[in-house]
Order: sequence, then structure tokens, then C-alpha cells
Amino acid sequence: MNPNYRQALQQAHQMLRAGKGADCARLCQQLLQQMPGEANALQLLALGQQQSGDLVGADGSFRAAIAASPGQPQAMLAYATFLRNQGRFAEAQDQLQQALAGAPNSPEVWQALARLHYQQESWQEAQRCITKATELAPQAPPLWELAAAIAQKQGDVAQALALCRQGIGHNPKASRLHYSLAQLLRQECDFVEAAAAYEQALKLGFDQPDLYRNRAEALLDAGDIEAALACANTGVERFPGHPLLQRTAAQLSFSSGAQRDHLEKLRAAVKREPRNPALWQTLVQLMKRLGEESRVEETLRDAQRLGCPETPSLQVLGALDMAQRGEKSEALNRLEQISLANPDDSYVQHYYAMQLLRCKEAERAESLCAQWLLKAPFDQTLLAYRGTALQLLGDPREDWLLDYQRMVVPVEVPAPPEYATREAYFAELTRVLEGLHHSNAQPIEQSVRGGTQTNGFLFRLKESLLRGLETQLQLAIASALQTMPTDEDHPFWCRNTRPQRARDLRMAGAWSVRLRDQGYHANHIHPEGWVSSALYISLPDEVQQGEGTEGHIQFGTPMIELGLDLAPRRVVKPVVGTLVLFPSYMWHGTLPFHSHQPRITVAFDLLPGA
Repeated sequence: MNPNYRQALQQAHQMLRAGKGADCARLCQQLLQQMPGEANALQLLALGQQQSGDLVGADGSFRAAIAASPGQPQAMLAYATFLRNQGRFAEAQDQLQQALAGAPNSPEVWQALARLHYQQESWQEAQRCITKATELAPQAPPLWELAAAIAQKQGDVAQALALCRQGIGHNPKASRLHYSLAQLLRQECDFVEAAAAYEQALKLGFDQPDLYRNRAEALLDAGDIEAALACANTGVERFPGHPLLQRTAAQLSFSSGAQRDHLEKLRAAVKREPRNPALWQTLVQLMKRLGEESRVEETLRDAQRLGCPETPSLQVLGALDMAQRGEKSEALNRLEQISLANPDDSYVQHYYAMQLLRCKEAERAESLCAQWLLKAPFDQTLLAYRGTALQLLGDPREDWLLDYQRMVVPVEVPAPPEYATREAYFAELTRVLEGLHHSNAQPIEQSVRGGTQTNGFLFRLKESLLRGLETQLQLAIASALQTMPTDEDHPFWCRNTRPQRARDLRMAGAWSVRLRDQGYHANHIHPEGWVSSALYISLPDEVQQGEGTEGHIQFGTPMIELGLDLAPRRVVKPVVGTLVLFPSYMWHGTLPFHSHQPRITVAFDLLPGA
């Protein structure tokens, strides 16, 4: 191969790395005119065609590259990856088996087989292949990362941790392995160790936005909110254009309770990156949460003036600001235009439905929701909006969708046998949960008002009392689900699979809320759940003994943003030790109370069983 040809191949490689697949393919075709059938140019041609979307051409070029280099595994590996990405798993496996026949001790081939089985969720085969790969090449960190991921997918987090540590033993400076270890430690709620592992990954060069965000949250869960805030602030200085990291920093600033401009760094970031629409969207959303609605119009004008692309999300925020300023009809017309221009954007359709309800256009709102629910039948937000529309219309289908008597189910949670009384059990739970509320203020983007909320993985904490509570809840819930109906035509009842074993229940997050004097939950739904819940751990005397409805949970009153004065359909008095289950799409909230004693609950969402 002459030097000029080799230099041209290197240029093609650079084009491919720069995302210029079409240019790479053109150059390779020119090279192949000089040296027909040259294997390296054929493989680069295939990769360039793949990157530029010419999948048929890429398929032929991969085959030609294999024919031009018989017995060489690299061409077969590249083609197998192409086939795997196309979902052609059987063909990919055939290529890899051929590669393995020619190179039985190639860790790359064993790794590719493991990835193929991973994508097909064939966990045992994936584990067998990656184990062979790590035996052949223990100094290769990506192999250990994949091995840990396979163990994690099988539910064996302890094995995943062991594999990460084994890989670090062979590769102590592998920053991504330290990051993977940190992620697993955080999942296991070893927050102090997780924070240390994140820090080690950073020292070794893993300088990524997600590291700062995850380390900050680990530090918060470890009880050090100041260190968490410092970490997040360092992150946004390094990556000012990362919206999720900016959101985390603002939330931590607010949760610290300090009197400062919690959006100062975000405001500076949009000036540095004015064409970043996700940053502007994050800023406006947080401004609305922090009571800065009066400044939203000016902020959106700044975004437009500074050249920010007008995305559908920003257009929606502009329309919502119009409505906030009293221009409801104009806002509705604007949202209708945005909806017509973005018919498949669920974010747009949600807010269009919301504005229809705000304008009391119940019939149009119901029609929009019904149409969208044909495509997404378990969209909890649209189910909630449809229920409200039916209520405004006086439509009897409301009772079918929202049966407040049968769907709101109080369940008594028994104490474990080692406790003499339920009172003693829930008093001990109160003590443990009090120690988990590290924040000094309510979360910005949750329904809590005048209180605090813990993280969303309460039952993964290594507190035996909480693990025991999860077991007690599973038993109570499984029993309750057996009494609930099933109905294949109903968006709630059709998902009741009635699990035969309590441990088969799937909980999507669990957290504790502590409300203080005059605290409450704003009316809301849970968009990611199926069944939602409230377990009463500790209640003020005024709530337990009072004759009114202070501190009670109410159902059927929509969120305040809809501006609808609708009375609750049902109000339930809380009782210590009682779990209340209800559909995630059912509006619910807590009425304020006056007391020097806190109101402590545990909540979680259930997902349907497999």
C-alpha cells in the first residue's frame, strides 16, 4: 500500500469520526477505483454508507469487505455490529460464530457476542460470553463494565459490584469503572461510598455532567446538603449549558434554605449560550415554580432577541404565559396552532388539553384526550384531564372512569409479629423517617407545600425497619388487589394482573413526606404510575381528633392551574397505619392543617405486574 493511499485512508477515518459519512464513502469509492477490492477501503466505505443512511449499500460493502479479507475477524465483527443495530440478530450471531471459529481467543468477538445476547435479554448466554472475554483480556475496562451491567440486569447488584471492583483491581485508573461502581453503590444506597467513588472517577478524568449531578444527589442523600450544592455548582461552572445539571443546582440551592437568587447561574448560562433552547426552557419552568411569573414574558423575549430557536416547548411556555397574564383566548388560539403544527408531540397536546379546560372548553378537551388515548391508553395526565372534562360536561362516563367509592381503597397495614402493638411499630417508623429528611425546604417541582420530601428509593435503604415495612405493604397490597375487579376495557382495572405472590409487586419509587404546620399537598396526579398511595405513619393530634377535614386527603379536585372551582368527589380521614390506594390518574391532594406536630407519610407508585 503506497503512502498516498494510506494517507487517504486516514483522511477517510477522520471524516467518519467527524460524522461526515457521505464524504467518507465518496473518498473510499475513489480509492477503490485505484485499488479494486481493497479490504480496508471497503470496510470504511460500509461504515460511511451506514453513517449516511445508505443501509442497503452498507450491507453490500460489508459483505465485500469480508470476501476481500477471508479469515479476518475484524470485518465480520463490523458487519455483525451493523446487523445487530438493524435488529437482524440471527444473522449477526452467524457472523460472530464464523469470526469465533477463526479467532477462538479473541476477546473482541466474545464481547460482541455478549452484547448481542444482552440486547436480546439472554442474560445467561451474555454472562457466559463476557466471562470468557474478561478471562482473555482482564486489562480491558469496557469488558468489566459490560460484565457488571449484565449482572445488574439479572438483579444481582452484589455481583455487579464485585465485578466492578475486580475490574478496578486490574485497571485501577479506569475512570469509567469507578463511575460504574459509584452508580451501583448509589443504587444500593451506600451514599457516602458512592460519593467517594464519583470523586475518584473525576480525579481519573471522567469529567462529565452526569457525574456532578449524581454525586451531588448522593451527597444530599448522605445528609450533606452544603457539599451537594458545592458539587452541583462546580458542575455548572464546568458545563453551564447542561440543563439537567442546572436544574439540580437550582433545586439544591432552594432546598438549602439560603436566601439567594437560586437561578443566578442559570440566568448567566443562557446569556453565554443564548441559542440553547433547553436552557431557556429550564429557566422559564423554574421561574414559574419559584413565583417569578411576572418576569417570564421578558425572559422569553430575551430568548427570541438573542437568537434562540423557537422550539415547540418554548412556544408552549409563551402561550401559557399569555394565559397567566389573562389573555386566555389568545393563548388557546396559539396552543391550537402549535398543536396542529406538532400533532405527535405529547408535551404540546398535554398543555393544549390543559388550556382547553382552563377556558371551560370541556367538549373539545374531552375529544382531544379521547383521540390521544387511542394511541397512548395509559397516559395518566390525559386520563386525568378527560375525567375533569367529563365532570364539567356532567357526562355519566365520569363515574365509569373515576369510581371514587371502589377505586379509593383504604387498607390496614399490620405490624410485624415482633411488635406488641401497631402504635409501637409506627412510632419506631416515625423516628427512622424523621432522620431521613435532610432538606431545609420543600422540593421545587413536587406537590409538597410547607414540608419536605425524601429521595425516591426509600425501600432500598439499608434500614431493616424500612425493608420490613416494604414486606408488610406488599402483603397488604397483594390482598387488596385480589379484591379489585379486572376489566379489559377499562384503563385502570385492565392492568390489575392480581399477582399471586406479594414479592411480584412492582414499586416505581417510594418516598416519605413530612408536612409542617399549615402544610399541604397541592392537587396533582402521578404521571408515571398505575396505582398510587399514601400510608399514614404519624399524624398531629388535631388531625386525628379534630371534627373537620384538616390534614385529610381529598380526591377529584383538579390542580389549581386549571382554575376550576370543583368540589372534591371524596374526602378520606387519615388514620395511622392505614394505606390508601387509588389510581395514579385520579386528582388528589392534602388539605392544610394547623399543628406543631408533623404529618408524616410514606408514598409509592405501583406498576402492573409482568
